[in-house]
Amino acid sequence: MRNKSGFTLIEVIIVMGVIGIMSAIAFPMVSNWLPNYRLRGEARNLYSNMQRIKLEAVRRNSDVGISFTTVAFPAVGGRYQAFIDDGSGVGGVAGNLIQDGTEATLFQIPMSASCSLVIASFSGNSAVGFNSRGLPSRNWFGSAVMRNDRSKWYRISLGIAGSTRIESSSDGMNWN
Repeated sequence: MRNKSGFTLIEVIIVMGVIGIMSAIAFPMVSNWLPNYRLRGEARNLYSNMQRIKLEAVRRNSDVGISFTTVAFPAVGGRYQAFIDDGSGVGGVAGNLIQDGTEATLFQIPMSASCSLVIASFSGNSAVGFNSRGLPSRNWFGSAVMRNDRSKWYRISLGIAGSTRIESSSDGMNWN
């Protein structure tokens, strides 16, 4: 007598049906979770990059700025870029928080899919930076706000002493 191993057609159909039902249940949860995950990642990335430019300013003993380009919601996008604000090149002015002359760009970060950089206000300006002591240049402080199409918001705030923090909100801009 031969020993037959394998699956019958009915067993395969039942397993495929169970996988289909589980996928139908899991897909809506994942599709709602993914935009919030991306936004949280963008907020953490900006927070980390602000810490990075603070350290870079101290290391270089020079001002380092970060400028923001915002979009009006519901548009998706926006970006920020960091630069050495040392006044190098013709027409460059050190410490003005404007990338002019031939001031070097450290990095440029665009927002990922479904994320919008909607507000950047630092003492009324869309740029901020750190001086060689790790303090905000020109004593400017404020925040950058990001959101996604699921009404989740993140704010990255810079205090007058150079401290940064992340806050989240799921109902407008009522921060936790």
